[in-house]
Order: sequence, then structure tokens, then C-alpha cells
Amino acid sequence: MPTQSLGAPAPDLQSSSGYPPYGQPDRPSGGRRPGGIGNDRSKLLDYTLKGLGLVGVALVSGFLWFLIRNNPATPSQAQTAPPTSQAGLYAFQAYSNVATGSDCTDHASDKVKNYLAAHPCTSLTRSLFTATLSNGQKVVTSVAVVRMDTSATATGLKKISDGEGTGHVHDLVEDGVVIPNGPNSLQNGGYYSKVRGDRLVIVMTEYYDGASDTEGNLNANDSALRAVSADAAKQGLGGSGS
Repeated sequence: MPTQSLGAPAPDLQSSSGYPPYGQPDRPSGGRRPGGIGNDRSKLLDYTLKGLGLVGVALVSGFLWFLIRNNPATPSQAQTAPPTSQAGLYAFQAYSNVATGSDCTDHASDKVKNYLAAHPCTSLTRSLFTATLSNGQKVVTSVAVVRMDTSATATGLKKISDGEGTGHVHDLVEDGVVIPNGPNSLQNGGYYSKVRGDRLVIVMTEYYDGASDTEGNLNANDSALRAVSADAAKQGLGGSGS
């Protein structure tokens, strides 16, 4: 009778069903089965990370677009050219910032100053603009808007301001705004004034080029310069309204 080797399973204990005997691994000797639980988890983690990456890119892109649409332009992108207004014959370009105040006597002279001391204004708005004549010459225009308490006091101020040798409301050049190689004040050029309700609009125009801003040249072209001043007032420059 054949002798059974020590430690070998008895023949009658071998499984005839095809399943491995109890205690033996149910996988190939090469390691983890393809498509097993561990491999599925690895793919799921990879897809999750990729999905999170796409979401992050979308969020960053959306945030940058929001900043571009809602943030003001940087100084290098901002428009540097001053605004231009044209509702009449001439295109007026702002030369300096608008100056506002409430003490008109500090910015007036002679009889005009005396009148404003007796009839205080409620506000003073002054602006400077440039324009070009049909012959190509450049001019600078001062617009001063004096708001009084009534239309009657505004009319009284106009009568004094329109007189000869009665003083005037200072323009911004006279009060310190520098025009390189230009005039030191604009009080000898084309003058125009108009009352609008409780406001008196005073406009002066002279040549931008100081070499052209001579007494003889101003007198010879006074009507043309006054036409520029009248057009500036009609356009409501300096907050003078219509």
C-alpha cells in the first residue's frame, strides 16, 4: 500500500469543484488583479483631482474677468486727454480743473469787488478752455459763473462788470494757473457776459500764444474773440447752464 507523504493533503480532501482548497489565495500569483478594488479607487482619485483642477481654473478665470470688468483702468490705461465739448461753433477743450468757492470778494477787484462785498455771492465757479479759430490760431477762454441771491443782484453785478475801468472777476490765469508762453491774464480780450436767473456768466477769450496776445492784435480781432466767448456761454461751459 503506497505511503502518503507527510504533510500532503489526502487525496479525498482535494476539491473537485474547481475552487482552491481552504486557506489558499484566490488571486494570481502576479499580485493585485486588474480591475480590482484598489485600481478603481486610484482611478476615482485621479478623476476627482482632475475635476477639482478644472473647477479651480474656472473660478480663477471668473474672478479675473470680474476684476477686469469692474475695476477702474490703471493710470497707464486711463484716458489722459481732457474732455472736449462742442454744442456750438467751437470745440472747447478743458485746460485745467474747475475751481469753486463761495467768497467772491477774494477773487475780484475795484467796483466789482465793492459790489460783491455789499451783495455777497453764494458761489463762484471758474474754468479754463482752449479752442481753435478758423484760421488755425489757438485761443484760451475763461468762464466765470457768479451765483447771486437773486436775479436782480446778478443783473446789478453785470452792469458794473460790463463798465470800463470798473474792475472784474479774476480769471484762473490771473489767480495762478500757468499757460506756458501764454498770457498772464485774460482781461484784455473778447469779453461777453449774460445773466441767467440768479447767475452771472462772465467769459473772456485771448490768444493762447503770448506773442499774439498783444494790445493791437486783441483790439483788431476783438469781435472774433467776443464771438468765441459768446459761443462758450451759449454752450453752458463752466456750469452756466443753457
